[in-house]
Amino acid sequence: MFFYFAPMESITMYPLRNIHKEMFAGSVSKYYSPFVTAAKSKHFKNREKNDILPIHNTPFFEDTNTSLVVQIMSGNSETFLWAAKEIAQLGYKEINLNLGCPASTVVNRHKGAGLLADTDYLDSMLSDIFEAKEKTQELKDIEISLKTRLGVTYESEAEKLMEIYAKYPISELTVHARVKDDFYKNTPRLDAFCNSIKRYRECGGKAPICYNGNIFSQKDYENTMDKLESSGIASEVSSMMLGRGILENPALARELTGGEKLSASELKEYLTRLYSGYEEYIPEDRNVIFKLLEHWAFIHTHFENCDKYLKSIRKARSKGEYLAAVRNIFASCKFI
Repeated sequence: MFFYFAPMESITMYPLRNIHKEMFAGSVSKYYSPFVTAAKSKHFKNREKNDILPIHNTPFFEDTNTSLVVQIMSGNSETFLWAAKEIAQLGYKEINLNLGCPASTVVNRHKGAGLLADTDYLDSMLSDIFEAKEKTQELKDIEISLKTRLGVTYESEAEKLMEIYAKYPISELTVHARVKDDFYKNTPRLDAFCNSIKRYRECGGKAPICYNGNIFSQKDYENTMDKLESSGIASEVSSMMLGRGILENPALARELTGGEKLSASELKEYLTRLYSGYEEYIPEDRNVIFKLLEHWAFIHTHFENCDKYLKSIRKARSKGEYLAAVRNIFASCKFI
């Protein structure tokens, strides 16, 4: 089983990707950038372009064993193809079309999971993309993968979606085992996921399958695998995408492959290096601290009875205050 680091807007930027790769080398096979928006203006936002520049992602261009995939947010084939060419020219080998983001600001613009509501339009869009890919020299050697949900409101919508995906030579199909209306709540719909993969194969779909949804621990992984095996599709799933689980436990993929558990000293080093990485491009201490607080929203679970210490981290206004508060939580709370 291969493990991937999911794209998470504003969080999984290049400092985190590079540092995580250096510290947990070999446990993650693919990292995904937060989506870049394929705008009608045919210009990337400066922040998004900066995040995928090769100069900021040298560990991935130097090591072919671990890849970085750029995810594109687009609502039509024209802007997608423009963005794909731009990304291909930067030297990337795979791009991923986001068909899963449930945010209303995205869905209302007919992007992300919003595209799942109009299957005729989605089918036409994919047809245009793959037809153009074969005719466009800059795109012939780049792989196009998809990340989708099971539908918008009902899991039964997955059947039609799988029929559509099976028609095209996508390089990999990642299925988040929820519908758009679930957002990130509720239990993943494992039965519907299994049925959707069966349908995809029945329709002739050839792409490798990646599972996404609530893998936070070894137990979660084992329970999910048990379900896949009992449904007869375990052999069809070659990878799993880790999102909130790997933010909570940076060593999760390593643990799932039989490696050592995360240690307190390792987590402390990880956080220290993240601060240094973020302060290189984020102005002012408080803004860097805000970025680190996004991580603490997940990793505080490693500390018992940490509420008052976590409050000190949140109240920090300078680098000195923040680092002192972090030292205090490591010194005062039991690491679990």
